[in-house]
Amino acid sequence: MDVQTRKIAWAAPQNVLAYHTTRVGGISEEQYKSSNLSLDVGDNPKSVKKNRKSLKTQLHLPYDPIFMKQIHSATVRQVSKPTDNIVGDSCYTDIKGLPLAVLSADCLPLLLTNSQGTKVGVIHAGWRGLSSGIIENFIQKFTRDPKDIVVWVGPSISPDNYIIREDVFNKLTNISTKCFAKTKTDGQWHLDLKCMAKVILKNLGVKNIFLENICTYDNANLYYSYRRSNHTGRIASLIWIDPNDSEV
Repeated sequence: MDVQTRKIAWAAPQNVLAYHTTRVGGISEEQYKSSNLSLDVGDNPKSVKKNRKSLKTQLHLPYDPIFMKQIHSATVRQVSKPTDNIVGDSCYTDIKGLPLAVLSADCLPLLLTNSQGTKVGVIHAGWRGLSSGIIENFIQKFTRDPKDIVVWVGPSISPDNYIIREDVFNKLTNISTKCFAKTKTDGQWHLDLKCMAKVILKNLGVKNIFLENICTYDNANLYYSYRRSNHTGRIASLIWIDPNDSEV
């Protein structure tokens, strides 16, 4: 069964293609059921590779997607050839037809493009990445004009389900205090990752931001969640420049 994909609805240029997967389809088993796309979570590598092949086939991708070795860092890399091995949590390219992929369960997947559709990029951001400046690092490398960027922020854990420690709260309050809530029921801090990313992007001058209002924790039939089960799979969000578009 093919890995299930969903075309992303946002105001990107027509020549920029973007999709995200769900956990439906594929051949992974048990806690990874069934469309896991990560080789770093303990799943059978043969299953993951078959899932990735299914994804490439159904989306008619001219190259294998660039899957980063994600390490919860603030590292941003430029992809200069289709065979690059990227260690870090963000990358970008201007190579036509080369898909960039970001893997996620509860963390934020961000897809980005310039308004001309000549460059695309991805960011993987949890609280560590947000607090250490991964979005700021990306924008600095990607463009001289943040107003020119279009950003999609994908499925992630909602604040209702994302309890954080006091030390995490302290690391993020210098960015914004409005993205937290302390509930009466549990008396603990809850973090809104999408709110925090939006604040950072707006502070940098980015105006075109599209938020996917889906909670990975609440939708167990469609999405993996590390907070729900720390032995689980990852979906992928992908972006690439249409190689058949002659105007770019």
